[in-house]
Amino acid sequence: MHIADAEKYLLSLQPGKIDFDLARLKRVIAGLGLNPLPFPAVIIGGTNGKGSVVTFTEALIAPHVRIGAFVKPHVFHITERVRIGGRPVHDEAFCAAVQQLMDYLARVDVSVTFFEATLITALISFRDAGAQLALVEVGLGGRFDAANALPRVLTAITSIGRDHEKFLGATLAGIAVEKAGIMAQGVPCIISRGMRTESPDCAEILRKLSMLKHAPVMEPRIRASRTGGSLIPPVQSFALDGEDARLSLPSEIATNQLGLYQSHNLGCALAIAAELAGLGIIPAPLAVPPALNAVYRGRFEPHRVGNGLVILDSSHNEEGMRSLAETLREYLPDAKPLLVFGCQEGKDVPRLLAPLQALVLGVVPVELPILHPMPEADVAQGAQATGFAVLHTGVPFAEKMSRVRADAESGGTVLVAGSIYYLGTVAQALGLGETGLPGLNQ
Repeated sequence: MHIADAEKYLLSLQPGKIDFDLARLKRVIAGLGLNPLPFPAVIIGGTNGKGSVVTFTEALIAPHVRIGAFVKPHVFHITERVRIGGRPVHDEAFCAAVQQLMDYLARVDVSVTFFEATLITALISFRDAGAQLALVEVGLGGRFDAANALPRVLTAITSIGRDHEKFLGATLAGIAVEKAGIMAQGVPCIISRGMRTESPDCAEILRKLSMLKHAPVMEPRIRASRTGGSLIPPVQSFALDGEDARLSLPSEIATNQLGLYQSHNLGCALAIAAELAGLGIIPAPLAVPPALNAVYRGRFEPHRVGNGLVILDSSHNEEGMRSLAETLREYLPDAKPLLVFGCQEGKDVPRLLAPLQALVLGVVPVELPILHPMPEADVAQGAQATGFAVLHTGVPFAEKMSRVRADAESGGTVLVAGSIYYLGTVAQALGLGETGLPGLNQ
């Protein structure tokens, strides 16, 4: 099987469909010999930040145990969703896992969705690679997400914000209840420190639900406070305050992941590592390095283009756009970037763009044939309704991106946001290829 065939098969499995039947998924997992899991698993949920928490935790733990991680969505290649030792799984191993799933489904009268199939592919890949620990990012919500079909030794919730309201509800309280679905009896749950200050009502809801579930809740003991950073090369430094006997800490830690919000994500990752050390799953005390090279794309990711700059960012909901605005003010206080923006059907464009008012020069609306896109005309209308200038409309996508790149080459700044699913295509159209973030040692 070729990787293109594996991806085509996965996408053919009820693409875009959401099925809340976890009992059916548990039967498939058991049928594939993954019950019980041959490794302990950590389930990480939240509206934003969960992928970054997985990535930071990988960077902390990968030198000590063989770790598998499941993150989504991908930016360039589907194999980015399944990682071994902090790197995307090899095509051959990914294809072998998909083939095992195909063979099983051909023998039984059961179906799985695309999202379930990618999770199962990850679990098979972890088992076949001899993983000693799995980090699993929740996709939609928590209570009915495919990840909630798995046993776990630890859970973490990073943030509560409005997203996927069609399924999770329109109130933060209701969304918090759905996210809390990953809590399990007797299983510790880490709640990000940022939740207490930014969403205190949601934090209180989570604490009350944890008592009902007899799931001990804890907050990170180590506070990461940003001390500085640069765009090119991408470096962000944090002072570490607090004590945890399960960790051997430097006074400061640097990472190639940018964004002001990363302080809470780093703190949450350190708390996960500490709990795993306390459980004896990883060495204790865990030696935390002074620099973390994290392999994660599209989180305020800068690229020099000619005399200008292109930044790829995954912000796609209201909470994320507010965080993006704060990061823009910090890193680019005197620049007004051109915003390339596209999103999925059902999104409230004026509400998404509102935090960026007065921060961007104008909006370039895009529509790509990926997962129920919002028509370009609707994106443009939403941007105009919010008071943004709308540029480069009514031209083919390739020509539009050529104009945007020319803006950057002449000294402008371009920001790409609105849909993670678009980042890879837009990056390639802007001539960035698949060049990743440089590490701290480069």
